[in-house]
Amino acid sequence: MADIQIQMTDIQIDTAFVEALPMPSAGQPIMVHHEWGKLKEVVVGVPNIRLPTQLAEAPKRFLPKQSIEFIEQNAGQLLSECAPDLNFRFIEQVNGIIRILRDRGVIVHQVKKLEPSEEAFLSELNDTVMQTFARDTILAIGNKFIETAMFEPNRRKERFAIRRTIRRRLVGSNALIISMPEPEPFPADENGKYGPGPFLESGDVMLVGRDIYVGNTGNASNPAGIRWLQNCLGDEYRVHEILLSSHFLHLDCVLALPRPGLAVICKEGFINGVPEFLKDWTLIEVSAHDAETKLGCNGLVLDEKTMIIGDDMPELAAALRAEGTEVVTTPVDAMTWQGGGFRCWHHPLVRESEL
Repeated sequence: MADIQIQMTDIQIDTAFVEALPMPSAGQPIMVHHEWGKLKEVVVGVPNIRLPTQLAEAPKRFLPKQSIEFIEQNAGQLLSECAPDLNFRFIEQVNGIIRILRDRGVIVHQVKKLEPSEEAFLSELNDTVMQTFARDTILAIGNKFIETAMFEPNRRKERFAIRRTIRRRLVGSNALIISMPEPEPFPADENGKYGPGPFLESGDVMLVGRDIYVGNTGNASNPAGIRWLQNCLGDEYRVHEILLSSHFLHLDCVLALPRPGLAVICKEGFINGVPEFLKDWTLIEVSAHDAETKLGCNGLVLDEKTMIIGDDMPELAAALRAEGTEVVTTPVDAMTWQGGGFRCWHHPLVRESEL
């Protein structure tokens, strides 16, 4: 199918944060069973960044060298103050993605900015403020809406803004709302670990019906979090741990599932080789360099025939088109330096697919 190229210069960007579409009526179900299926409703991140006074150890294992240098050179500053041009491009690019979603009828809930009191939560352990990646702190499986337990203390505050954003949406729905145990507020040890957890981050979690795959890079989700998820979901689901290289943050940094039988994969990220469930799938490979610096595996699946990827991944676009996928490309480089991409930025609330 023909490639669709989004030219940002053709769009009149309003630098104010784009407002969400109207709330659906009360009682609208939460429903997510797979990585694919028609996307109907999402929660997305908002540009709001204050760089850490001191960068934690874990991000140094997976962030590109240039990102680490930039963060350390501008420690403790708002992105809007230390790099206004980058911040403007970031806002432009986020607004551009929201336009694509809205044009295709997707209901978009953009996360509200944190209040000062919320920003202060655990700031003595890590004072970073970053609300780019709405994916990680919530997890929808079936009609379960789970608040996850984040590894880095600064990310544990993100749940408060998400609650304020979609609490009215969840009231009257079929959602079973569950919150993981809050990890104890331990400071990082010499290895950058924050205690036993449990830790579970949604960027590590991929849904394939009753089979749930959870990555473990050592930088986010841990075995205790994976066991908690299996106990939470019960015998109806099978939760599988996938060991990954510590050079990446999450499973979705090295794997995407655009439709049944087709995967985008960075093989270097998998310690024990390609997961068994993918053995008969068509695999489109992304290099470790592109997976790390461009988040090449981290796309946004609109439906089983359509996927959004960065405009800096032309070879991936060509490979997806060759498999019959409609490809929508748009700039995302003002986001990916932060360590995440399209999938990290959004989390589905409704995706039409049958179990």
